[in-house]
Amino acid sequence: MDQLDNVDKKLLEELQKDCKQSIKQLASKVNLSITPTHERIKKMEVNGIIDKYVALLNLETIDKSLIVYCQVTLVKHQETAFKEFEDYMSKIDEIVEVSYIAGVYDFLLKVVLKDMNEYQDFVLKKLSQLEVISNIQSSFVMKQVKNTTKIKMV
Repeated sequence: MDQLDNVDKKLLEELQKDCKQSIKQLASKVNLSITPTHERIKKMEVNGIIDKYVALLNLETIDKSLIVYCQVTLVKHQETAFKEFEDYMSKIDEIVEVSYIAGVYDFLLKVVLKDMNEYQDFVLKKLSQLEVISNIQSSFVMKQVKNTTKIKMV
């Protein structure tokens, strides 16, 4: 993988701000013509630097205003238990992030739901169904101070 130069980093900054910008707009912001700008973006896509393009939703406008972080401990630390947990978590739509963490807990889940009733159903009908889970500790977001996916490049 080649090193990213300042133009690549600036392109990544701009794409993270708004990935719906035209190639022409991006080219003018990095002082290149359209073709080299397009080629740089395609190269970063092919090399896996740009993984995907997504839309960030305003959760309140889609009636999903409850954000919960669940710290999960597994019953045993064996490869099969971790694999079973990871496979199961990847299939649950309400879970938007799963991270294997060091410390007291094994995993940190970010869950987005409508309300506490939906959270209760989620725990009872989905999360607690997995026998490799020994403990679930939940923290509820009262106010989201910062929410971004942008990674500083420049």
